[in-house]
Amino acid sequence: MKGDKFPAISIVMPVYNEEKKIEGCLKSIREQDYPQNKIEIIFVDDDSTDKSLEIAKKYKITYVRNGKHDYDIGKSLGIKKAKGEYVMFLDGDNILTRKDWIKRIMNPLLDHPKIIGSQPIWFKYNPKDSFFDRYCTLYGITDPLTIYLKKRDRLMLWENKWKIVPSKDSGDYFLTKFNKKNMPTIGSVGFTIRKRYLLKTNYDPAFSHLDCIQDLIGQGYNTFAMVKLDIIHLHSSSFKDFIGKLKRNLNIFIRDFDKRRYTWDASLKDKILAAITMATFIIPFYHSFRGYMKIKDSAWFAHPFICFVVIIMYLRIFIFWKVGINRKG
Repeated sequence: MKGDKFPAISIVMPVYNEEKKIEGCLKSIREQDYPQNKIEIIFVDDDSTDKSLEIAKKYKITYVRNGKHDYDIGKSLGIKKAKGEYVMFLDGDNILTRKDWIKRIMNPLLDHPKIIGSQPIWFKYNPKDSFFDRYCTLYGITDPLTIYLKKRDRLMLWENKWKIVPSKDSGDYFLTKFNKKNMPTIGSVGFTIRKRYLLKTNYDPAFSHLDCIQDLIGQGYNTFAMVKLDIIHLHSSSFKDFIGKLKRNLNIFIRDFDKRRYTWDASLKDKILAAITMATFIIPFYHSFRGYMKIKDSAWFAHPFICFVVIIMYLRIFIFWKVGINRKG
C-alpha cells in the first residue's frame, strides 16, 4: 500500500456451520500486515449448530445474529453494522493467500477515487484439495454456465489477462468499466467496495451482490478494478456437494425472481448457443485440454461432463418452473 494511509475496513462474513473451514479464514485475516485495529470482522451467524461461533470468538469478531437461514439477509445485516469506510465480502470457506492481500486489494481504490470496487481474478490452486474444489479453482467458477454466457468474474488458471470485458492493464490490476450488458457475476469472494456506494443501493432487507452492483452501474458508478490476485475458495468436497449448491442457488433465483433486478442480460440466441455449447462437449473439452497443458491435473477433464449435467439439470428445472407458472396463470 502506498503511503501511510490505512482506511478502516469491515469484513462482512455470513456463516452457517463452517467449523471445518472458518479458522483458516479468520487466521488469514488476523495475520495480515494491515493494522488490525483497522480491520473489523463482522461475523453474521445464521444460528450455526456446530462450533463456528466458538472458534470465531478467538479472533476478535463483531457478532451479529441472522437466524433467517438466508445469506443475502445476513450480508444486509452485516452492512448495517459495518463501521469501516470500506466493506469486503468473505465467506467462511475463503482464505486470504498472502499477508499483504488486503493491501493489494485496497491499492486500486486508493489510487483511483473513481474506482467503485475491486476483486481478485483467480482462485488459488492447491493440488491437495478435493477433486471438485480443484475443478472450481482451475476454471475460476462455481457455475460453468457463467463461462458460456460470458458472465464469469474470474479467470481460468491458464488465462493471465482480463479479456472478458475490455480493460486497461494498470500493472497490478485491470481497470474495467461495466455496463448492464457486459456486467459479470462480480461482488463476492473478496470483493471490496467503498461503503458509501453500498448505501446507494437497495441492500436492505437482503443484499444480492448482482442486484446491488447493477444498481450502481445504472447510476453511472461503473469503474472497477480486477486485481491480479488469488484467493482460496473451498467450494465443493464432492460432485453431490457441487450439484447441491447449484440447485440451491437456482431455487433461490426462482424463489426471488420477481424481486431480482439483475437480469443476466443475454439474447435468446446467446442462451441457446450457451446451452448447445455445454451439451455438445467440444468447446468444454478444448478448455480442458488447454488448461491441462499448463497444469497437469485430471480435474480439468471433469468439465465437459459437468457442463452436460448442469445444462440438462437447469433445463429440467426451468421447464418445470415455467409449466408451474402457466398452470397458476
